[in-house]
Amino acid sequence: MGTLIYSFIIYPLTQIIELVFSFGNKIFGNTGISILGVSFAVSLLTLPLYIIAEHWQQIERDTQKRMKPWITHIKSTFKGDEQYMILSTYYRLNHYHPIMSLRSAFGLLIQIPFFTAAYSCLSNMTALQGEHFLFIRDMGSPDALFSIGSFNVNILPIAMTLINMVSGFLYTRGLSLRDKIQTYGLALLFVVILYNSPAGLVMYWTMNNIFSLVKNIFYKMKHPVKTLYCIACVLVTLFIAFLLFGHVLSFKRAILVSFVFALVYFAPIFVRLANYLIEKPFKPILENRKQRFVLFLTSSLSLFLLSGLLIPVLLVASSTMEFSGIDDYGSPLYFIKNTCMQAFGLFVVWPSLIYFLYREKMQTLISFSFAILLVSSLVNAFCFQGNYGTLSTLLVFTNVSSVDSSLFSIAVNMLAIFALFAIIIAIIAIKKSVILNYFFAVIAVSLIFVSAFQIKTIKKDYKNYERLSLNGDANSKPSPIFHLSKTGKNVVILYLDRAQNRFVEPIFEESPELYDIFQGFTLFKNTVSFNGHTLIGAAPVFGGYEYTPESMNKRNSEKLVDKQNEALTVLPRIFTEQAKDFSAVVTDPAWANYSWIPDLTIFKDYPAIQAYNTDKKYLSAWYKEHEGIFDANITSTVLKRNILWYSVFRTSPLALRPAFYNDGKYWSPNTNLADVNGFLEGYSALDYLPELTDFNSKTENVFINFINNTTHEEMFLQAPEFVPVTTVTNRGKSKFKDNALYHSNAASLKRVGDWLNYLKENGVYDNTRIVIVADHGAVDKENEYNWDENFDRIGPGHFHPLFMFKDFNSTGNLLINSDFMTNADTSTLLLSGFVDSPKNPYTGKDFNNSEKEKGALICMDDIFMPYHNKSDYIFTAKNGSWIRVKGNIFNSDNWKSEAAPIGEN
Repeated sequence: MGTLIYSFIIYPLTQIIELVFSFGNKIFGNTGISILGVSFAVSLLTLPLYIIAEHWQQIERDTQKRMKPWITHIKSTFKGDEQYMILSTYYRLNHYHPIMSLRSAFGLLIQIPFFTAAYSCLSNMTALQGEHFLFIRDMGSPDALFSIGSFNVNILPIAMTLINMVSGFLYTRGLSLRDKIQTYGLALLFVVILYNSPAGLVMYWTMNNIFSLVKNIFYKMKHPVKTLYCIACVLVTLFIAFLLFGHVLSFKRAILVSFVFALVYFAPIFVRLANYLIEKPFKPILENRKQRFVLFLTSSLSLFLLSGLLIPVLLVASSTMEFSGIDDYGSPLYFIKNTCMQAFGLFVVWPSLIYFLYREKMQTLISFSFAILLVSSLVNAFCFQGNYGTLSTLLVFTNVSSVDSSLFSIAVNMLAIFALFAIIIAIIAIKKSVILNYFFAVIAVSLIFVSAFQIKTIKKDYKNYERLSLNGDANSKPSPIFHLSKTGKNVVILYLDRAQNRFVEPIFEESPELYDIFQGFTLFKNTVSFNGHTLIGAAPVFGGYEYTPESMNKRNSEKLVDKQNEALTVLPRIFTEQAKDFSAVVTDPAWANYSWIPDLTIFKDYPAIQAYNTDKKYLSAWYKEHEGIFDANITSTVLKRNILWYSVFRTSPLALRPAFYNDGKYWSPNTNLADVNGFLEGYSALDYLPELTDFNSKTENVFINFINNTTHEEMFLQAPEFVPVTTVTNRGKSKFKDNALYHSNAASLKRVGDWLNYLKENGVYDNTRIVIVADHGAVDKENEYNWDENFDRIGPGHFHPLFMFKDFNSTGNLLINSDFMTNADTSTLLLSGFVDSPKNPYTGKDFNNSEKEKGALICMDDIFMPYHNKSDYIFTAKNGSWIRVKGNIFNSDNWKSEAAPIGEN
């Protein structure tokens, strides 16, 4: 029950508080000013409610005053049941019921949810911790300005109470003793509740009391509305000037925010327009209570179903396994249920409360507003989806720098919304609002039907997740799965997903000890990949040139999933079947059976190949060993808050989407909401690599393919060792120190370095051949390289992966090699010297890199999920998305467009 009340009533209010606080902090960079802004915004938003409350309270006071003489007479004349019956009759004759006396407490009732929201939000806000403002040393703790003995004296709660008393004195002049007791008693209650609360929370409530005092003064003025309008215009003018000349936002953002605040200037025009609409075109629903209410109800319910159900369901269904098993929640349906409750509060509960508080005119405007909000949300969500690339588990787009749209797209979007605005006005004006009611009812039913169908898919995918992952895996303790040979040869692939070539030299420069640790390694700087995502980019790494997108498309009668599985198994099969006395171990094979969690059954027919999933497997063990470093539930905390924000982002106009997205923060003020789990799921396996390794191989030679996602995630770490800590105090000294991906890459090379030292200590470094490789790069244009301006369209950084190689008995410092390479060269480098003429066991063709002579044909399309592809047999990237590169990859003249490859059969 408590969860329902919080989601329905409190959650929407906490989001308003967080939004205003984060906006204020972004503009002013000061938590104290941000708290002032929150208090002002909440006071302004609740002003209409307090006006209604005051109206009801005045009605109750007048009613009590009118009836008091007779009530006093009845109570003094009659006793017992006779008194009760006569009082009841008197109340009935005056159309009054004793329960109506609650109207006098309506002002107090309004404060309860807002106080609860502020208390739950500001009491635990990490952004306040350690921040100072004026005489307050720490906004996240009681102000404790001075002490008397061992007793801390907190000034803010005392000041808050005094201001409350003054405000109450002005407010209750001429009122009854009961009203005065209620006002002063409430002031004393708050000082008890808030005395030891964080200074930020007390400051918020203190400012609320000041604004309440100002409000009571306004009530005494002759023209309070005009005075308020003039003050608002002055404040908005000062704020706009600060935005435009204070350089706190980019010029484009400053103009947009200024435009929104400048609407205050036109408030009188909007009021007149609203009155005109109510009296003219909206008159049919003004006079028809039933149609007005049904219009409001169907539109608010449909908005709830769209934002709280369908969009979250589509989000989870797009990659069910990615949203499964997060923290302790298991099924991703939990996050959908949670978002449904939040959306119900935002779009149904609070709007309904406000709707019924007002009379016909305001109800008419609310009904129309929700109708236009619904149709524009549908159009925005499905007709103006936008192309923002890959979305992470934390609902952050990972391969775009912004979600801004072109001016043309924004103009078309706004024209569509204005057209819908005009159509709805016309329908209401011609007394056909019943059409809208039926239409919205059909929309609601359709949203439920589509969501139910997708939920069935989610349940099916989650069962598959349970089958593949086994719940106990995350609690596994590290024990050896890699059994290296001391006497024979070890051949190793360390596949680091999305690792960037560009970072290797800066990392080594920042940590010179790595030069000694990585003795004998060569960095192939001039390396290109075949796609910018794992789905297409990984297969060539494991399977060589027969599994590039060009070669796979030529085999157009075979399913892509089968060719992917071939690529993952071909190299361990060649080592175990064609080389002498080899065993093989493979971990986390990327997109095995086209499953997000790799399906290890693709190796079941090959007993010499052992396969494991290590991602997430050692997470709990790592947390237990590093207790107290992180809250293990950060990912679920972010999702529980941000899925509804993501829905609002999707349903908002293109011009407003950057504002709601807020660079992936969705206006969360909490600074610890990074994807810690997403990083640690891979990092824990990499960190435990020495524990996962022993030297008791049962075969003479060993092949290992260790796949890891640490470099795929972005997280700031503590330099110089680049380890996870609660609060990063040292980001290092590299020019990339403020790039979270640099930190992830540095941590990965550091942990690989620990493993290399472990090999050296046990005498198996020299007899081990190692490739460290990635499937693709990460950014559009790597500015530290001399990419010329013609690359702006291509975004070549996505196709510039890490590629390092160490052969047996290699020595010397890190070598930089500028030969043209692709990551498909991995397999031939590793096989060299073991099999004279290796054959692909699936196709029977020679296993070599002769195709490299033609260069690399790169598929540029963003096909990063199997369902993004329009065929089960070929990659359907369109013409213009295929570019062949050969030679110096930093020269745009060496990148040539080609037609899409055509199948051979």
